[in-house]
Amino acid sequence: MPAVHRKFRLWLLLLCGSFLYFFANVQRVAVPGSIFDELQRSLQVSASGITNLGAAFMYVYALNQLVIGLLVDRFGGCRVITGGALLFCAGSVAFPLSDTLFMLYFSRAATGLGASAIYLSLVKEIARTFNRNFTVMLGLLILIGYAGGIMANAPFIAGVQVVGWRMMLEITAAATILAYLVFAGIKLTLKMPRIQSVPFSFAPFLELLKRRHNRNIFLFSGCSFGLYYLIQTVIGKKFLEDFCAMGETGAAWILSLLGVISALSSFASGALSAAFGNRRRVFVRIAGLGCLISFLALHLATVFDFRTPWLALVFCILTVTANISPVTISLLRETNTPNVTGVSVSFLNFGNYIMVALLGTAAGLLMDLFPPQICGQTQIYGRDSYLAVFTLLFLLSCIVCGCAFRLRETNGINCASTTH
Repeated sequence: MPAVHRKFRLWLLLLCGSFLYFFANVQRVAVPGSIFDELQRSLQVSASGITNLGAAFMYVYALNQLVIGLLVDRFGGCRVITGGALLFCAGSVAFPLSDTLFMLYFSRAATGLGASAIYLSLVKEIARTFNRNFTVMLGLLILIGYAGGIMANAPFIAGVQVVGWRMMLEITAAATILAYLVFAGIKLTLKMPRIQSVPFSFAPFLELLKRRHNRNIFLFSGCSFGLYYLIQTVIGKKFLEDFCAMGETGAAWILSLLGVISALSSFASGALSAAFGNRRRVFVRIAGLGCLISFLALHLATVFDFRTPWLALVFCILTVTANISPVTISLLRETNTPNVTGVSVSFLNFGNYIMVALLGTAAGLLMDLFPPQICGQTQIYGRDSYLAVFTLLFLLSCIVCGCAFRLRETNGINCASTTH
């Protein structure tokens, strides 16, 4: 096969993989965040019962990152996507067809297990195909993927209002299957890299954690991403409706706007970092300060019972500063040896999503400490519920800011031997 034809097919393959990542983001954001009230009315369960639908996805997604990194290093990204995305499709189909709470949790866990194979595999393939432009191409992948977060809010809610949440998720599952079939078909036309003799060992994770700089990166990234993603995928829309008295459509559009901002911020952070001499530290520090200021504002708003739709602006500030994953991943690559790139990114992803899962569980439990008001079939949570949640989130934002100022500059140069 001519090199130009192979390159074109690789582009198409990665594009289809990016669309699978797009649908993974739709699943993460839409359930439960976008349809929190719809699920609660349909299933008649508490806030923790709904947030645990997201947690079931996130716990499995997070834990499997530790395994996926090893699988990707051994079998290559395309092979791992082929297997994992098949399970992702099956879970996506099963969830809207499930009637019992157990089956809903089980299908969400299956969806999370399959989705967990997509992102790291794409990172591996992008690093192999676009080594010189890794940061920019990674930003482009995240831009496409995060567009799923945009789709999962206002457009998704508009569809739910017409056909219901179950049918809307079935339509999403059908589109996911189509993207998977195209991906698998193109893969069959390409020769994949040889399977590597990489041992299945968790020892590299322990080696990573021995380095203080790595621990600061993981803690910064995990808490920062977890705090932002909790707003985006679990409680943000519900908070705007309950505390800020916004309508469902208005709150959904705000969350869609956050999806737009997160996608643009992720892409722009990588491009700007490259444009300014591959500087990393300034972006990390801005992210730390943005996280602290945002949750301080939300905490004070709940302390003084300051209810206004303008609090959505705080969500926007948080989103701009929180989405710098191309910079964080580049910083991790540049402060560790190349042979641990796969496991280091997989552990970073594990930390990010285990924090989302833990915070989702904690938020549901804290909200349920105070009984909600019942308005028709909708449960509305009051000031005390959100005060409890944002007190915890503010304390974690202090950790994010502290870690941000402990990270060193690399200027795009690998300095693993001098970073401890």
